[in-house]
Parts: sequence; structure tokens; C-alpha cells
Amino acid sequence: MAIVSVTIELVAEIPLTINESSRQDGQSYVDLVTEAATTFMENNDLNQLDFQVKVVGDVIAAE
Repeated sequence: MAIVSVTIELVAEIPLTINESSRQDGQSYVDLVTEAATTFMENNDLNQLDFQVKVVGDVIAAE
């Protein structure tokens, strides 16, 4: 049996519609997209998304 240290990265496609007129003066597009994604995640059931899982691990001990 091995003890494994694992980092899991979840990747999901999130359907976002962003209205450029929502962008405030001086706000970057990255911030606009981040805000839209955060709002989406807060207001939707994430269990409905299709996730891809990427697992990266290292064996740190073994018997």
C-alpha cells in the first residue's frame, strides 16, 4: 500500500455571456470574466457541470 500526495485540478466548461457594456472604466477584461465566472458559480448547481479531472501525485511513502 502506498500513501500518495495528490493535487487534483478540476477543469469545466462554463457557459458565460459577458456584456462589454458592463465593464467599468479601467476594469480589465480578465477581471470582467472573473467576476462573471464567480457570479455563475455562486448562482448555479456546479454538480450539473461536466468536469474533467487531472490528477498529479507523488508517492511519499510505501510499505
